[in-house]
Amino acid sequence: MSIEPSIPLSEFISNGNNINNLPTQIFKQLQNCKTELEVLNATVRIIYQALKCDRAVVYSLQPQSMYKIVAEAVTPGYAQILNNIIQDSCFETRYLEQYQKGRIRAITNIREAGMNPCYVESLAKLDVKSNLVVPIIGSNSYLYGLLVIHQCSRIRQWKQSEVEFVLQMADWLIDQLFQFQQTQELANKLENQQKAQQIITDLIKDLNCASSFDDVLQLGVNKAKSLLSCDRVVVYGLQAQSIGKITAEATVSSLAPILGSVIKDPCFEYRYLDQYQQGRIRAINNIYEAGMTSCYIDNLAKIGVKSNLVAPINWDNGEIYGLLVAHQCFDYKDWQLDEIECFKQIAFHTGLCLSKAQLKEETYSIQAEYAQLYEIKNSLTLAKSKSQLLKQSIHNNNLIFNEVENINKLLLREINLIHQNSWPQTQKDTKLIQIMIKKLAVITTRFKQSLAITDNSKNEVDLVIDEAISSISSNTIK
Repeated sequence: MSIEPSIPLSEFISNGNNINNLPTQIFKQLQNCKTELEVLNATVRIIYQALKCDRAVVYSLQPQSMYKIVAEAVTPGYAQILNNIIQDSCFETRYLEQYQKGRIRAITNIREAGMNPCYVESLAKLDVKSNLVVPIIGSNSYLYGLLVIHQCSRIRQWKQSEVEFVLQMADWLIDQLFQFQQTQELANKLENQQKAQQIITDLIKDLNCASSFDDVLQLGVNKAKSLLSCDRVVVYGLQAQSIGKITAEATVSSLAPILGSVIKDPCFEYRYLDQYQQGRIRAINNIYEAGMTSCYIDNLAKIGVKSNLVAPINWDNGEIYGLLVAHQCFDYKDWQLDEIECFKQIAFHTGLCLSKAQLKEETYSIQAEYAQLYEIKNSLTLAKSKSQLLKQSIHNNNLIFNEVENINKLLLREINLIHQNSWPQTQKDTKLIQIMIKKLAVITTRFKQSLAITDNSKNEVDLVIDEAISSISSNTIK
């Protein structure tokens, strides 16, 4: 940005005043800064105005010893270098260390200061004739960057009061940057906590809707992997005799799946089991530097683990089901406290919902058995009904059979009477016999039909009884 110096502060600086005694309108500029960028801009603007220099900039230290110009106040007509990224090959490591220790560089004439020629050439390209460099240093010798003042129009002898003023501005600047950094870190932490809490809230909702034991476990590993952005999350279900099974897994595609693997872990001693049941959390940033037994390290190394995080999954009665385990495989991971706490919450709620899922499955099983029993009852009721029909059919057959017997007896009696009396057969006798024979034929037809109905009823009863027996047998096997 280009600014004409408008506020004469040279007298103020010459008198050695503290920046807290700056004129009110200038001090308000500092107090009213709301962002890091505003603080940087206000700093270079005030230095530019106070020193009546040609350029004031803030060099922010970047990776690999590069610098970025993050704030600038410059006299119109001179090069603007805001946002330039500078790879300064002349800025050797020893200078970086010196600036971290508080090195101040006040150069009256860059061509007579004995500087490296390439550094003189870089400054000359910006028309720099004199410069003043003050480090911006935080606590623990943290070097944020440099406050650099350029005089381009002439050679300038920097006064002690001017150097001290820039030093005060550098101290004020780093304090403000530190406050903004802390505020931003706090805001980021709060945002991360809110995101994590939303993940936990969504997880609890989804877990409570899960219809099966396996669904609960899979939801747990999926949410944990999403939260931690790690390479793999598994559930290690504890079995008898130090044997465990991987019962759920969420992993990146480049890792071989281990779902269903049965692991005999002799290193998992009973004392660890008790500790995990009591809520033990184990966060290991580097498995090779955690003091673990060699066999445990070997087991983890076989599946590519470099860092891991372990939390217990307990039933609602406090008994342990297994472990929720996060793996980092392609690099090492420094587990953060908020990550560990959220991971613990996921394991806790997964355990609670396992108990609910198991109860649901048991309820579904009971309901299924009840439905089968209800079907058996219906089958037996139907069999009883069919049996009643069969019984009635048999009774009807007996009645018809008795009627046939009676007609047959009458017919035989008439025939015997004719033979005994040796009477000539009269027309009346013949007609009576014909009537009884016709009636006998009709009843015989009825009897045949009734037998067919009886046979059909018997088949239906047999079928219903077979179905009932099959249903009973099937229910007994389950």
